[in-house]
Amino acid sequence: MKAKELIKNAKIIRPQDVLNREVTGIFYDSRKVVPGSIFVAIHGFSVDGNAFVQDAVEKGASIIVTEKKDLVLPANVGLVVVDNSRKTLAEMAAIYYNFPSEKMTVVGVTGTKGKTSTSVIIKKIFEQSSFKTGLIGTIQYEIGQRIVPSANTTPESVDIQLFLSEMLGNDLTHVVIEVSSHALDQGRVEFINFDSGVFTNIATHEHLDYHKNFKNYLSAKLQFFSHYLPESKKKNKHAIINLDDGHSGIFIKTAKFSRLNIVTYGLSKKAQYHPDSFSFDRTGTSFILGGKKFSTKLLGVANLYNCLAAIATASASGIDLDTIATAIAGIENIPGRMEFINAGQQFTVVVDYAHTHQALEELLRTIRYLNPSRILLVFGCGGNRDKSKRPLMGKVAAKMADIVYITSDNPRDEDPDKIIDDIYRGIVLWRRKKCKIVPDRREAITKAIMDAREGDWVVIAGKGHERYQIIQNTYHPFDDRKVAYEVLRSMKV
Repeated sequence: MKAKELIKNAKIIRPQDVLNREVTGIFYDSRKVVPGSIFVAIHGFSVDGNAFVQDAVEKGASIIVTEKKDLVLPANVGLVVVDNSRKTLAEMAAIYYNFPSEKMTVVGVTGTKGKTSTSVIIKKIFEQSSFKTGLIGTIQYEIGQRIVPSANTTPESVDIQLFLSEMLGNDLTHVVIEVSSHALDQGRVEFINFDSGVFTNIATHEHLDYHKNFKNYLSAKLQFFSHYLPESKKKNKHAIINLDDGHSGIFIKTAKFSRLNIVTYGLSKKAQYHPDSFSFDRTGTSFILGGKKFSTKLLGVANLYNCLAAIATASASGIDLDTIATAIAGIENIPGRMEFINAGQQFTVVVDYAHTHQALEELLRTIRYLNPSRILLVFGCGGNRDKSKRPLMGKVAAKMADIVYITSDNPRDEDPDKIIDDIYRGIVLWRRKKCKIVPDRREAITKAIMDAREGDWVVIAGKGHERYQIIQNTYHPFDDRKVAYEVLRSMKV
């Protein structure tokens, strides 16, 4: 494909033959550049791609796309200056891979909590309906038989287009994409033709390290329904909205303004998809909807919401309730989401991704409903992330658990002890006696399990499915589930 087919609305600085060059690929990571390719210098959260232009040139990049007008390049390397490198990257990628999203049913899921679980449930329903379905999300990217470990919840635009193209080549007809606020803000999902978009919920203390304040975070989420979904070329597009969320009104208003078909779900009787009744116990959740009984091994109110979101989405796609119920009943678990670790012990061990105070409170409230003898909670907070949620998480933990083991999460390049101090500040004096500070996460998990008695619940929160711990920005192998199981086995329970 020639460059002139890819580059639009751009200023060609030099040389004149740039537009007639054959392009062998499009890259934003200089380490992956191949001879004859285009390198797009984008501004990351902490890294400027322009710093790697020389590396890209040395690896054979034929054209550099950048926002910098004064970039100095060898005479044989084309320079293309644009107003927005990320948007140009997205547009070029869509053209290069021949707009694969136009030929697939594409569902996007956004929100603070529940994106991963809702996406997995939707995928399972599509598959129950005999649709070959891909998944792009927090845990992994599922491209037919090929599984790619997830680097970001939502990859860069060129990676998404590559994955979609590969899915199409493997005869996949549907795909579910988790859409993060970072992706919406940075334009990673530009030129993706969505059929529907799901809004799960929005929390006030999440990703403020990036967005700076809740107003910006909310604005980023709203873009899905004010820009990306409306811009899709698909017809009969649906906005699936959680009516119970405190900010649902503004999402509904935005979707109406964008002339989207609005479908609501929630526990409220005003929602189009709501349960007439529901119950849950240690084995799972049951509910009645539309005169149909649904049963799932997924536990608690949060998973009820996730199921309702998936039911509303699948119904909007024309799938009947019987098929949906069969799919939901067959789901064993969502990795790292209320995932039980069982080695035959007389107490319960569960690993969950809850890493905000709202998610942690919801998790502990669900467990408390099941009448455990005690709740032993292991948790920490990540480094280089919003610090304001740390004392809030400490407050919730000490209020709702019987014993709290405050430990490290992913400290990154922050001092783990300082993070723990921030958490500890949120705990009132008379509850601090139930708290134990154990900075080493493996040791904290071990202590909690060793302290557990029959009927107790050991809850390991914060990292869920993650298989690493980030310390000084180095990834160290670490999986809460694996560690917990190893400790249980060593006890010979």
